[in-house]
Amino acid sequence: MMVKLNPNLKERRWGFFFMFVFFLISLFYLFYDGWLYEWVKYDYTGANQHWDWIIFGDLDYEIINGEYVYHSTHNLMHFIYLCYWTGAVNYLYLITGNKWLKQGSIATMAFAMMAFFSSINPINVKDIFSKDVFTFHSYYLQFVFDINHISGIIMGFYIFNSSIKEGEEINFKMITPFILGTWVLYLITKALMMPWPFWAPGSELIGGYYDTNQINNIPFQLYGFEYLLLVVPLLYLINFLVKFLTRKIKNPKLKAIVPYAIFASFTIFFVLIGFITLQDIPYQAFVQPP
Repeated sequence: MMVKLNPNLKERRWGFFFMFVFFLISLFYLFYDGWLYEWVKYDYTGANQHWDWIIFGDLDYEIINGEYVYHSTHNLMHFIYLCYWTGAVNYLYLITGNKWLKQGSIATMAFAMMAFFSSINPINVKDIFSKDVFTFHSYYLQFVFDINHISGIIMGFYIFNSSIKEGEEINFKMITPFILGTWVLYLITKALMMPWPFWAPGSELIGGYYDTNQINNIPFQLYGFEYLLLVVPLLYLINFLVKFLTRKIKNPKLKAIVPYAIFASFTIFFVLIGFITLQDIPYQAFVQPP
């Protein structure tokens, strides 16, 4: 069966453009080792700041007195990343024009916006006015994350705006597979990246380091159901609010910014109450060669 292409040539071209952008992003995520936390101290001379072809086998760490000590790292955890795959839903809609993909892109566009705002300061989420912010975003990998998030925001804004112009509303039946799909990806990531079984006592120490929730460490672990209990209801609530408010607002331009006002409000609220917490890996955790 042939895949149908979007009859809107402009959208299709933009879809292929963003697909190429995300392909380049995937190269960084798969083949560039090293994390921001090491770079802040050691710059690009850090032991893990390099390219290699090893995808699965180069993560080597141990836990000493409850603290992580990394002998070598990889970035497979960045490739299995919700913002990357929700972005894929966006460009696949632009390429195909499929209505289910359109609903899925609208249902999950909160990820890119909330992740972008949450990582303005990727070291301390509350200190967004620090002069170090610009330095952090000059790091190769962090800059690639920014491209990922900004691309998702741009595509999401366009797709949502086009749905308003066409008089379409959020369809909860159509968005459900995509919302639950993010939970499935969360479980797959835990199974791939955490010690098996990932629900065993002690595995929860790893927290957000090895799952798709790199931006925010979920405050408790419950066999992978913590995402289903917290994030999935939040996504339904956000989509309900978007649908409810866009029905009430008549001005199309105001309608277009409704979801982003909601995303910003939730992000600010979560930051203020301490619900969004970034990873904090001390530079001493990265073993450097003598």
